[in-house]
Amino acid sequence: MVYPVFPGCWVSISKTIEGSERTPTSILLESAGLPSAPAAIPVQQALAAIGEPETLRELAQRLVTTLSMLWSDLAGADLFLPQGPAGELRGLYDPATGRPPTPPSTPHLVAGDAGRGFGSTMSVPLDGAETWAGFIIVQRRASAPELTLRDLDGLTQLARGVSAILARVQARGGQSAALWQQNDLASAREMQRMFLPRPLEQNSAGVRVLAEYLPAFAVGGDFYDFIDLGGGRLLAAIGDVSGKGVTAALMMSRISSELRRLAAEGTAPGQILARLNGSLPGRMQDDRFVTVVCVLLDLPNKRWVVANAGHVVPLLRRASGTVTGLAYASGPPIGMMPEATFEDEVFPAEPGDILLLATDGVFELFAGHRRPCSTMGQCRLADVVQGAPHDLGEIHKKILSAVESHAPGRDDVALLGLELPV
Repeated sequence: MVYPVFPGCWVSISKTIEGSERTPTSILLESAGLPSAPAAIPVQQALAAIGEPETLRELAQRLVTTLSMLWSDLAGADLFLPQGPAGELRGLYDPATGRPPTPPSTPHLVAGDAGRGFGSTMSVPLDGAETWAGFIIVQRRASAPELTLRDLDGLTQLARGVSAILARVQARGGQSAALWQQNDLASAREMQRMFLPRPLEQNSAGVRVLAEYLPAFAVGGDFYDFIDLGGGRLLAAIGDVSGKGVTAALMMSRISSELRRLAAEGTAPGQILARLNGSLPGRMQDDRFVTVVCVLLDLPNKRWVVANAGHVVPLLRRASGTVTGLAYASGPPIGMMPEATFEDEVFPAEPGDILLLATDGVFELFAGHRRPCSTMGQCRLADVVQGAPHDLGEIHKKILSAVESHAPGRDDVALLGLELPV
């Protein structure tokens, strides 16, 4: 196996010696007729000098400083660990250090070659690292004395202590490949939440608005939106991109921004969905589609205007306590038929109305035994909404309580509610 150890220097590792209960280094010492006694280097003092660094970069810097004190005339030294989402091996102390194709699985000692301009080299894998492979490498100058098997034994013992330090750094936030991905998804989740609108404390319709979004994974494909159009008119929408995870989240961002752009043009809900559908053919991936329901509250004319693109129906609770579903007549989901049309349905808006928009992840939690009128738990959810106090906050609490009790294996969940003043 041949790889660059440090810039301009190539080393050939030709032999790996493995043992069962004995360490590879002990076998090497015995085969050379040397006792496998403790290393001559002060391992415990070296580990104390490294201490408890906060980051992997700091660990590499302290390690290299310590190695240069233990072995004189070094051409270089480094700590190699997987870096970035692909887990590519890189030297932490010097990112420009050459990258080996695979890490050494056992301690190696390679003699120097003065004719080729490099000194002896030793490399030792890290012990006890469960989520990544890494190793320490040390190379002397061509003019320096050769590293010995006892040096290799000392570095092996030092690597065991470094492995323990490394595990503690990782637990405190060191950037392993797995942790890098975890942190990246956490950032994506927060970014996705930032794109979703916050409840409007004040709006021209005087409507109370509550919303909640709980993806099944770090990010998801459900979305909601509400826009104050002024003059007592408020547009609300909720939707669900087929699938889960990052791909659905990216499509969700695209749909949500396009929906907001179309709403600003002042068109009716059916026209918004038709134009949204027309903007997507050829852009949907892997036969994905999007279900959306769009609602216009037109308070001056005392009406709800609803258009539905294959989504679960909204639930309307009157001040009297009765609960009905709106907009059963539905067009196809967005992205299925390029020339689809969507019908506007008009319902009277009354004081104290509570309109509940949800994604199918909410309805599925209430599926169970279905009554004849039930679709995906609609009747059972309607019973919960009807049995709650006539207060949007209390209704949300009851639904979210069911979501929390079904956390494992549930779908993405989005919930958007509007309550008209009495």
